[in-house]
Amino acid sequence: MTDPVASLLDLLVDEPDDELSGLLFELRWLVMRHPIAAQAAYRTLIAEGRRFGATDAGRAWHARLEHSELVRRGASILELGTLGMLDDDASGALPTQLIDAFARSASRRDLEEALARRLEPDALALDEEPP
Repeated sequence: MTDPVASLLDLLVDEPDDELSGLLFELRWLVMRHPIAAQAAYRTLIAEGRRFGATDAGRAWHARLEHSELVRRGASILELGTLGMLDDDASGALPTQLIDAFARSASRRDLEEALARRLEPDALALDEEPP
């Protein structure tokens, strides 16, 4: 049986059709499915990075990476993949971006059809003509 929560969350993101889309899909799913845990993990990584950045080695790495195109692009992927929901100062409350995403999903014109595709994929497959 399909998990209804996961199915509803699937409505909030485009179906992946390439490697980058798949990565973004997985990041979004993870953050939306476990927003508090994702937020806590992100805050922990930020704190560790700041502690490392205060060391001589951390300052040296910062100088090397500060103008890196690869780091800038990686940050863009993280921001897009997490829908900007992760914040290093968050209190652990449900991100407002998640609530906004649910509101956008609820306003979809094809919501019933999209839900049916995800909640009852086998039933819809029976209605289709064979290839």
